[in-house]
Amino acid sequence: MTGGESMHVILVPFPAQGHFAAFLSLAERLHAVRPSAVITLISTPGNVAALRASTTSAAAAPFLRFHSLPFTPKEHGLPAGAESADAVHVRYFLALFQSTESPSLQAAFDAFVNGVCAGAEDGAPAVCVIIADPFLAWTSAVARRRGARHAFFVSCGAFGSAVYHSLWKHLPHLRAPSADAFGLPDHPEVTVYRSQLPRHLVIADGTDPWSIFHRRQISLGYDTDAVHVNSTEEFEPAGLRMLRRTMGVVPVLPIGPLVRVPTHHTGHRDRDHDSDSIVRWLDAREKSSVLYISFGSQNSLRPEQMMELAAALELTGRPFVWAIRPPVELDDNSDKNTGTFGTDNWLPEGFEERARNKNTGLLVRGWAPQLSILAHASTGGFLSHCGWNSVLESVAHGVPIVGWPLQGDQFFNSKMLEQEWGACVEVARGHGDRSPAVERARLAEAVETVLGDTVKGAEMRRRMKEIQDLIGKAQSKDGGSSAEALEEFFTSMLHGSAAAKEC
Repeated sequence: MTGGESMHVILVPFPAQGHFAAFLSLAERLHAVRPSAVITLISTPGNVAALRASTTSAAAAPFLRFHSLPFTPKEHGLPAGAESADAVHVRYFLALFQSTESPSLQAAFDAFVNGVCAGAEDGAPAVCVIIADPFLAWTSAVARRRGARHAFFVSCGAFGSAVYHSLWKHLPHLRAPSADAFGLPDHPEVTVYRSQLPRHLVIADGTDPWSIFHRRQISLGYDTDAVHVNSTEEFEPAGLRMLRRTMGVVPVLPIGPLVRVPTHHTGHRDRDHDSDSIVRWLDAREKSSVLYISFGSQNSLRPEQMMELAAALELTGRPFVWAIRPPVELDDNSDKNTGTFGTDNWLPEGFEERARNKNTGLLVRGWAPQLSILAHASTGGFLSHCGWNSVLESVAHGVPIVGWPLQGDQFFNSKMLEQEWGACVEVARGHGDRSPAVERARLAEAVETVLGDTVKGAEMRRRMKEIQDLIGKAQSKDGGSSAEALEEFFTSMLHGSAAAKEC
């Protein structure tokens, strides 16, 4: 930076594991580009404590500061200790989303930003930049009030974000109540299927609580100085065109992909032990022979779907690592994060024992070292919910995807990968009562397509390698598109701040 100006970047992620992971990766990228900038991540006390422990113990981000905003879950109708989407049952999701807009949270954030922008922390005024999650669009008003610059960081992909934005803004399914497919008013080239809508969107009519929340974020979201996207020009050209059309004059800057680096040193002995044992198991498998299965940190299937998936795995006989969670029906009294659950009534009798005795599969309860698994040479396919972090991690390691999207933007991430790149085969969709039936034969066929010696499987691997090379070049400091986009952002933040001061 020139002129001796200091910069303080304030990161405000939505409280969910995938969002935290993306913002931590963003912090690392920002620090690499501007090591002199102060970077502070804001969240609630429980989340900050967990993030401090995970990042400090791994020495992953010694430069990163944290600041807690006061938050009492029970004041918002949430269970004790429920401060993130990963800590609550889906029945509490709406309450959690609404809690992030609470006046007390906003007031505490406003006070912190005021102190930073006024130089109260170190006695020297700083260029203050707020980078927030789009679900926390109220942060833009705080930025304007305190003379700070503002940007959103879209931790999802461009295509999925543009489609999801359009669905909530226009509610196009209401115009075709009996149709299985319909178009988007602002993106007529895109067809959306009713099976790609989560239940709370299917029943949305504009006056329900979910509509009110999302449409309020959309309305506030245009008042920003830039939008960062965790993607690249080369990977999502169509999606970025759509998102730029959506945002109008607001610059849309693809600065990704932001992908974490595999590490076995988590600072938790149990996790280190689990990671090492899984890697040793993978070491004994043939190259590109293993199917990795994970539906993310807060997703699972219905019991009958899990039964069919397990049966399909036995049909193929292919080796697998399954990061398994209880079915979505289980209530929030079960310990779904530590893995202290049985498998009665939702896995075939003797399934795990047979897999263990034949040495064909591992069931991993709770945390799984996803990056280490995807980076391993024996991993040949990823059965995934197509959350954006998982998509990027799979792409970064050249692993083809068997898509089973469950909610949100996942449906459209899967669609983009399959239709634009041919790097994914969608095998199923959703996990609710409205979801189409899932048959073991279809699942087994998809697994064989990706892992077997098939023409389509070979083409998927080739396309994945092509994407892997493209995103690698985008990150290059020597003219890479993502590196240039991030440099453009820093320049605009400094110049915009100077112009504001002159005014």
